[in-house]
Amino acid sequence: MSDADTFVASALFAEVLSNAIDEVRERSTPVYTFAFYHDHESAAVSVCVDTEENSLRSVARSNAYGIKHFAKAVAAGDLKSAALWSANIGRNLSLGDFALVNVARANLDEITPGKGFHLAMVRALCERQQQVAELSLAPERLLFCCSSARAEVEYMWSLNPVAG
Repeated sequence: MSDADTFVASALFAEVLSNAIDEVRERSTPVYTFAFYHDHESAAVSVCVDTEENSLRSVARSNAYGIKHFAKAVAAGDLKSAALWSANIGRNLSLGDFALVNVARANLDEITPGKGFHLAMVRALCERQQQVAELSLAPERLLFCCSSARAEVEYMWSLNPVAG
């Protein structure tokens, strides 16, 4: 991306993140996972937010579904298939299953994602991580996520105490 494109993208990212933070604060949603998402198919960026309660429920539901297939594969002696059904030992990272989906969203009308686009997304979220942490019941367990050119969720980090 050119410097001008980076400036336009950064301004858009700041607006989307500010709108999301304001909306989450207004709804009094306790943030457990905060994801800045690049929707490649729709040429948009958005924010999805999950609560710990919803994450635990989603993980349990996913694991209940997966164990059936895991057990079937093990019974058949097919470890390759069994490996596809490993349990989720952490948290929900399926953005469509988050408590708040697209809590703030903007189309990329004037922006063509290129080199530097996702770095600008990560940096924009890093700049606002303290504001997001203030919306969390347990900032030490808060997870930030951001999309990449390849994946819905690629970059994940916890609260940076230096920036906070």
